[in-house]
Amino acid sequence: MEVHHHSHHPKKWKEYVTEFIMLFAAVTLGFFAENQREHLIEGNREKQYMQSLYEDLRKDTTILNSLVKYNTIQTSKLDTTNTLLINNVWNVNTIKLLYRLNLKTGGALRWNLSERTSAQLKNAGGMRLVENQELSNKISDYWVKSDNLKEYSNFVDELKFKAREKSYSIFDQKYYINVTTGEVADNAKLLTTDPLILTEFGNRLNHINNSLKNVLLVSVDRHFKRAVELLELLKKEYKIDENTDVNVAIF
Repeated sequence: MEVHHHSHHPKKWKEYVTEFIMLFAAVTLGFFAENQREHLIEGNREKQYMQSLYEDLRKDTTILNSLVKYNTIQTSKLDTTNTLLINNVWNVNTIKLLYRLNLKTGGALRWNLSERTSAQLKNAGGMRLVENQELSNKISDYWVKSDNLKEYSNFVDELKFKAREKSYSIFDQKYYINVTTGEVADNAKLLTTDPLILTEFGNRLNHINNSLKNVLLVSVDRHFKRAVELLELLKKEYKIDENTDVNVAIF
């Protein structure tokens, strides 16, 4: 019985070229498709991070405003206290006033600027997602200045702590009827009217006052302006929706 074998003709070189081109095109298209997908994912993550940062900055402006108001009131109280100490004239009214002022001159407002987004961006290397280099630099600068501001605020708090320690040798706590309302007994007396002790106390308060007026308040005002500038840049760059809530955890 005769068996017929099918013959296989060798491919022409054009067929090899065509197959190579088709394979190359498929691989290339797949690469570009995957690259585009990753780009879209990272773009979405960038937008989420910036939305979250925008919300943090809005909270920061509220905190910074409160800090300005608190410290401005405190500097006013310190001015009055220093005037009383310089005049060194003590009667029922001036003693009661000094007692009331003492409740306000050594206090500190506890505050922290928002760090939920900054912590994620720093730890996850998220800043690489920010393509706008100018914006990236301003965000980094804002974080550095936030740390500087907190550091100086802690320094002022330490000055207040030392002044409070000195105040215990001047004020007798039993004359405070109500520390919340600032009510002081009519028979209040100072533990001492020694000019040296009162002068040292006044010097400590003056150091606090100058630190607040000339450094801290100025720094807070500048930082508030940085926050506002960043808010405007973020809103413009990412078309931020102020009504959108962002989950703290961004993956």
